[in-house]
Amino acid sequence: MNGKQIALISYIPVIGWIIAFVLYLENNTKDSIARFHLRQTLGLFITYIAGGMILRFFPVAFLLFPFGLICLVLWVMGLVSALKGEEKPVLFVGEYFQDWFKNFIR
Repeated sequence: MNGKQIALISYIPVIGWIIAFVLYLENNTKDSIARFHLRQTLGLFITYIAGGMILRFFPVAFLLFPFGLICLVLWVMGLVSALKGEEKPVLFVGEYFQDWFKNFIR
């Protein structure tokens, strides 16, 4: 399986990311595009979960919908980048994801 296919699978929420991560670990070439998009999707998933929990905890539940919409837009941007075979980080947070998860996904 090539890196672009692994990158695309990683955008299937949760179970797809786990499958893509296992395929990446089994892939001997360690494609940079797969590594890049695994980091992006992991960051988006953690951001969505943590942000949702924080917004539910504080009395700002009215921000849940806009936050979810922003996360969806970022997810679609990442998916389009993976479809094109590009290593283009999602807006605002993509570069941070690459830095934060560089030791986890090598």
